[in-house]
Amino acid sequence: MTAVSMLLLGVGSLFEIAAGAAALLAALVPALFFLRGEGKVGRMVYAATSLLAVLLLPDKFTALVYALVLGLYTVVKFSVLTRGRFVRLACNAALAAFWVGLSVVVIRLGLVPELQTLSPFVLLCLAGGWTAFITYYDFCMTRIFAGLRRWLSRFR
Repeated sequence: MTAVSMLLLGVGSLFEIAAGAAALLAALVPALFFLRGEGKVGRMVYAATSLLAVLLLPDKFTALVYALVLGLYTVVKFSVLTRGRFVRLACNAALAAFWVGLSVVVIRLGLVPELQTLSPFVLLCLAGGWTAFITYYDFCMTRIFAGLRRWLSRFR
């Protein structure tokens, strides 16, 4: 399954227009293991895919989107689903803080040169849009994971 994830990320790195979709589909691969109750295998697939993607893919942006955003979200989401409500809220808040911190680091280090020329107001709007995207992504993925769980239960 790591090879499948790498194949998806490889297609995303070859065709820049498909990079986001490829990273999203690759993030669903570990989710299949979590849905089957094999959390340890899901975490290992995520870790192996992240490491190989960062080391081998020519497009590091796609690899980092998978490793630091979409794949990480999947692992954290499934790792805390069985915990109490307070732990889930704390983990979601920590994940949101991590993403905001990651955004600040990307802007400050100049990893995306286009962001250096923007005004603070536009950067604030981008941060707001990023937060709205992550919230919407969380909402949608919760629904998708529930659908996948029902689909997998039919094949058991």
